[in-house]
Amino acid sequence: MLRIRLALLSATLALVACNDATTTSPPVVTNFDARHALSKIDPLAAVLDQPIYRSFNGALSSFEVYFRTAPVGPPIAVRTRIGAFDARLTRALAPSTEIRASAIPNNVQGKTFVWNVDTRTYIADAAAAGAPANGVRFLLYAWDVLNGPTIPLNRIGYVDIFPAEGASAGEELTELFVVRDAPRLPVADFVVMHSTTAGVDNFGIEGSATDGFTVDIIDLTGSQSGAAGQHHLVYNTSLSPSPPAVSAVEQLTSDQTTGAQGGRLELSYEGHKLTDESVAAGAEVTFDGGLYARVIFPPTVDAQTQYLRADGTSLSQQEIADLNALLERTIVANFFWIALAYP
Repeated sequence: MLRIRLALLSATLALVACNDATTTSPPVVTNFDARHALSKIDPLAAVLDQPIYRSFNGALSSFEVYFRTAPVGPPIAVRTRIGAFDARLTRALAPSTEIRASAIPNNVQGKTFVWNVDTRTYIADAAAAGAPANGVRFLLYAWDVLNGPTIPLNRIGYVDIFPAEGASAGEELTELFVVRDAPRLPVADFVVMHSTTAGVDNFGIEGSATDGFTVDIIDLTGSQSGAAGQHHLVYNTSLSPSPPAVSAVEQLTSDQTTGAQGGRLELSYEGHKLTDESVAAGAEVTFDGGLYARVIFPPTVDAQTQYLRADGTSLSQQEIADLNALLERTIVANFFWIALAYP
């Protein structure tokens, strides 16, 4: 069984201050190559390109009723910006439901669930064996984004969900173990944590995922505070390979009362560091401490976002496309785990 564990740590992120117009202008960064950066960071995201992850993500809404708790508040449909990249998330940064093994009904524990083509739902298979005695197993199939499992059904693996060991007082740990059928490989083994202290909900994920070439180490922590309609959420996500060579560290904040949201993404590779951080009216992208681009969001939806160098000149269309390809690739990979922690 693939088990690579790291201690859950709260990420300490130093915010980059906005540049004051009265200070000396930072140097123009000329040595940043977004395509090269993507080639170094891409293996982290490529782990999630496997069909079984698409199946797991697509089928989640069909079987999560068996282990999600009741919603703690209505979701908020908002557009979320993460630094320079406009994520346009389908699942907003708002409290919804939690993954908890304690939510698995007693009468389904130890059972394996299969897809029923007639009802288009998961049903228990009394003849199937192998599910964890204190949890459940869901078979995963080749998945079409629009139509769900392809017909005839083509099984590609399974996911086991069960209580994890080692929980401290007031803490609940739920383990998810995902296995690919061919070539057979445990592709993910991670624990989702939840606890409540002094009215603050804490949540996180630690574990690993692999495609047989790269092993991703996932370390996510977060918290939610405030009454219903006034939630404040913080996410800290770290994604890195084992052994470490590159990393993607992301912080997201969302305040339901004010509608304010912020984000900071930090990519490290080959001794370089790229940061993408939300600032007033836009974002700043820095490379090795120098300003690569100021991103100015348009005041209206029909206007275009501006990408300006430190000297005020615009990035080329190709530079903009390459930068957004890098940011999107990394952010989408992080959001796979954020959605599992506390969607």
